Amino acid sequence: MRLLLLVITILILPVTSAISDLSIYAEAKYENRSEAPILVEWFHGEGDEAQVEELARMDTNQDITLLHWRTGAEEEGGGLPDDDANARMMYHNFAKTPRVAIDGFPDNITNISAESRYNEVQIDWTIQLIGSSEVELLNITASWKNPKALNEVTQMHVFIIETDAVDSKGRKVPNLVRDWAPSSSFNFSSNATNYWNETIDKKHLDGAGIDLGDASFADKYEVILVLIGGFEGDEQNRVLSIQREKMPTYWQSVDKGAILTPAILLVILTACIGFIVMAERKREIGLPRLEGSWSEEENVVNYRIITGFSLEVGDLKMGEGWRANGRIKKQTIPKSTTVEGQLRVSGSGEFSLKLAVNVEELGDWMLDLNLPDPRSND
Repeated sequence: MRLLLLVITILILPVTSAISDLSIYAEAKYENRSEAPILVEWFHGEGDEAQVEELARMDTNQDITLLHWRTGAEEEGGGLPDDDANARMMYHNFAKTPRVAIDGFPDNITNISAESRYNEVQIDWTIQLIGSSEVELLNITASWKNPKALNEVTQMHVFIIETDAVDSKGRKVPNLVRDWAPSSSFNFSSNATNYWNETIDKKHLDGAGIDLGDASFADKYEVILVLIGGFEGDEQNRVLSIQREKMPTYWQSVDKGAILTPAILLVILTACIGFIVMAERKREIGLPRLEGSWSEEENVVNYRIITGFSLEVGDLKMGEGWRANGRIKKQTIPKSTTVEGQLRVSGSGEFSLKLAVNVEELGDWMLDLNLPDPRSND
């Protein structure tokens, strides 16, 4: 036992020594904003410069909260990120650009208008930029009390945007989304007080093209927290809260000498981060996907269930205005398997369905499939 303790002590000495050099470069605490402009997600497409300019003007005037996804950036060149943009585009089932999502859901470009909405969930939050010779950790914490029980699909989305990005070809991109991370690691119960946290390390920041340096000019980036979902019993999900602020700078730091000295703090922090990373990795590998498209045959949906871990298929729930003339067979699907099928449906408008599944080791989840109105393809 003494030998094991000695080995552990030797192993953590370099780590605890490094942590003792970490300081809070900049910190800012933000109180809940009672209301916020609607969330407008713009997916870049060819010839949309005039539209983007108008959206940027509306964002500056606080008429909307603009997220600019630079889809197709790799083909364009210029060094802008597009991995998250393409993933978000697939999330919304967009086949072409430019397209727009308003308050988290696909919408028509013509429906963009100035509007502010009341934040139903009141969130107080903090941003910390932590490092030694430069920023090595971005730490975001938030707290709120659930006014009612949240439903199971509610998520906190963290967006980091660069307010005025310029690519290597000199093209200006307002409100460029540099990084996006959804999270459901919080308590859903009614009246529960949540203490939520997201920590992003320098490697991840560098990969997203976020250069914080010594935090002197960190305010060229903004952090937007968006809680999307609903309360138990709600028929539709929506944006429950939008909180948005610029990152604090080195010059705003309230205590430049706030050194994180206790070695035990680092050990706990390292263990927590390791646990979170492993849990997120497990979920990333194990979660299934539900994909689909309209068949050439009228009112028939082709669907694919792609598993990570083994799962059991549960109940099917159709979106408003649609009903299924059949069902997706309740069955157990082995891990790493693709099951394809067809579902005959009837209805009109934008199509949506939810499929309940129970995933081995991960529990109950709800898979969404959203498709455009089939008549829009006529």
